[in-house]
Amino acid sequence: MTSIVALAILLWRAPLWVNGQLTRFRLARAGIHSRSMVIDGMRIHYIEGGAGRPVVLLHGLASQAQQDWSALAPDLVQAGFHVYAPDLPGFGQSDKPSSRTYSIPEQAAFVNSFFDANHLRQTALGGLSMGGWIAATVALRQPQRISRLLLFDSAGLYFQPGFDSILFTPQTSAQVDQFLALVGAPARFPEFVKRDFLAATKRDSWVVRRAWDSMIAGHDVLDSKFSALKMPMLIVWGREDRVTPLALGEAMHRAAPQSVLAVCGGAGHIAPSTCADRVNPAVLAFLSGAGPQPGKTIALSGP
Repeated sequence: MTSIVALAILLWRAPLWVNGQLTRFRLARAGIHSRSMVIDGMRIHYIEGGAGRPVVLLHGLASQAQQDWSALAPDLVQAGFHVYAPDLPGFGQSDKPSSRTYSIPEQAAFVNSFFDANHLRQTALGGLSMGGWIAATVALRQPQRISRLLLFDSAGLYFQPGFDSILFTPQTSAQVDQFLALVGAPARFPEFVKRDFLAATKRDSWVVRRAWDSMIAGHDVLDSKFSALKMPMLIVWGREDRVTPLALGEAMHRAAPQSVLAVCGGAGHIAPSTCADRVNPAVLAFLSGAGPQPGKTIALSGP
């Protein structure tokens, strides 16, 4: 009884920590483990597992590797891929130097350093939202290193956001609810979880704001460059995405005629999490070379 009470108190006081530990346990059972190394003078946390052809995955703004890729990474490992997913500088458990701009070009330079540190001469590369923008930038700079490119609800082309950016650094319980609705999360948080979420957001909000300000300035958009991406490309989108609307994915698909656009009905901005039962098979087929013909738009149908 005492242990149950202690667990309940821990869950109430630190629910995000408890959830993180449970996710780490599930990943470890799938052969995916937490690692760290020093890259460019920063202590970087990442998750890694599997063997075979490498796949590097980049998380989105205000997120981290374990959060964005816990649904996809185990299926990749089981299918025989070697998965790497770093917490980008400023996010998750990686260092957060105050001297960095956290811009897309700076993060892209870090990803190249991450490749070097892990001896990845060529790899498939994927990214969600901000991570997709970073991944596309890496692929433009070092196309010989990217065998296949996967973009999930990706930023990178110019558009006028239809939401208040403060929701990525919520300051009230109501704003947490609005943020979860914005990204298409399947459920609301209870109040004790929102309290913990707000405390974590307060600690790291300066990084998110700095990254957002850099992105929204428009200096690094890829509109005029996107068509230079010639490697095989899978573009995955939630049809109901309110952060980066489907029109952006359609524009990327037109600019890269070798791409496949896979649209998941009923999903919002975090399709790899909320639509994993349909996204994961499409990703595995694409990486194995057995997916739809280039140029196709497909609907990811439910079971």
